[in-house]
Amino acid sequence: MDFSFLYSTRIEKTYDDDQAQILETFKNLAKQGKLGVSLINYYKGLPLSYPATIEAVSNGALELDIHPQQAVAIDKYRYAFIRCPAFPHVVGAHVLYVNVRKQAATLRNFFFAEILAERRSTIRLELEPPTEAAFQFGGESLPGTLVNLSMQGAAILSDNSSPSEEAFDTTLQFKLPNIIQNTLAIVKAPARYLGTTELETSKVFRFSMAPDKALEQQISQYIFQRQVEIIRELKEMSV
Repeated sequence: MDFSFLYSTRIEKTYDDDQAQILETFKNLAKQGKLGVSLINYYKGLPLSYPATIEAVSNGALELDIHPQQAVAIDKYRYAFIRCPAFPHVVGAHVLYVNVRKQAATLRNFFFAEILAERRSTIRLELEPPTEAAFQFGGESLPGTLVNLSMQGAAILSDNSSPSEEAFDTTLQFKLPNIIQNTLAIVKAPARYLGTTELETSKVFRFSMAPDKALEQQISQYIFQRQVEIIRELKEMSV
């Protein structure tokens, strides 16, 4: 899976030199018995950060003992970030092997990175399933589906062309789920278009959002319900 939208690279020397340095540092940590690191990834937008233990470093790869719920996320998305005091930045890595039952993963292709989601002040979760949404531009309502949501932002998947290269103020309208009641409420919020992420067959339009107090409460309730739902799913899949 391409997870480049989650990070910004922080190259210290060159990509190859950084990777060699990262592997050498992991080898030295293992020799010194300093085997603990923190492993970070995201499952449907929910941040996961658990301790992991270095088992071996060989053939350009790092073998780890990992948390069972994180194993589920790694198996689905095939990436991980590592946080360790020995490095100046977070280390990104691709997954060579993962076994959920054995709680084990092997990582390779290391690089220094900054996790972009950590800049946000609120969690942004994926909707499942996505709901109908639209935004205003040039006097028209451009339709799409709401694919993720936070207290201060949203993303709409659409087949429309990018509306503008510049940021602009708009109004979002979307269907907000209530998971417990199994209902959808049509809501509106003032928003600002921030940019577009190009996918193979569609586009994701990104917005910041300024909901009023009533909508803020509704979104907060949904985010809480969705977190509970995602955590339950992870627990069930990790057994």
